[in-house]
Amino acid sequence: MPRPSQSQSQRSSTADRPNATQEVDEAHLITCMVKTILNLSINKSIIKRSDISHIALKGDSRLYTRLMPEVLFELESVYGYQLVDVESKGQKAMILCSTFETSSLDELSESYRRRYTFLFLILGYIFMKNGAVPEALLWDFLHSVGIEEQQEHECFGDPRKQFELFIKQAYLTRTKQSVEGMPEESVFLSWGVRAKHEVSKKAVLDAICKLMNRKPTDFKTQYIETQAETSESVVDDMDESE
Repeated sequence: MPRPSQSQSQRSSTADRPNATQEVDEAHLITCMVKTILNLSINKSIIKRSDISHIALKGDSRLYTRLMPEVLFELESVYGYQLVDVESKGQKAMILCSTFETSSLDELSESYRRRYTFLFLILGYIFMKNGAVPEALLWDFLHSVGIEEQQEHECFGDPRKQFELFIKQAYLTRTKQSVEGMPEESVFLSWGVRAKHEVSKKAVLDAICKLMNRKPTDFKTQYIETQAETSESVVDDMDESE
């Protein structure tokens, strides 16, 4: 076989360079996308695909589609986060959820403990009411434990403001439902997408039982649901290990 000339070798070397450069560029863009997502979700805000594309990729949607699998892998393997699809004002959006459940309020700092104690009260009440409650009844319950909707609380701050933040952060979902015998639709609350991914129902039930001096098995429906949650977690762990 004839030996390639010097000019041919130079052309061959030059032809290889764009591939190496492209790999470097894509690695840089992946890092930019990861940082953008982390910054956009700093307050647990809802993230729009268009914002990620605009900030990290100068609006190139083709790059977004190609690079997103690597971005998702880095978010989960390095930072312990998962991007989850949600609906926001009729449009598709995402939230960044921790893959590590908060199993105990004792793991949190004081400021977070106060905030999530309030959240646990709300989620616990909804959970014990089989998943959905009228918003008016929730506030009646909170009133019964000394939390007034329009009054600053010494531990939880402004309850209404904190409550609306939980909805904005997708811990709670607010929907309208028709109720038999009622002339107008009622506003109902249920667990939001973030709560389903980040909050353990077992931890919520354990906290409620501790407050009430009861056993988890005293609440059969809820206890069965927590066992199903545990089983799903075991299956997921097995799938990841394979």
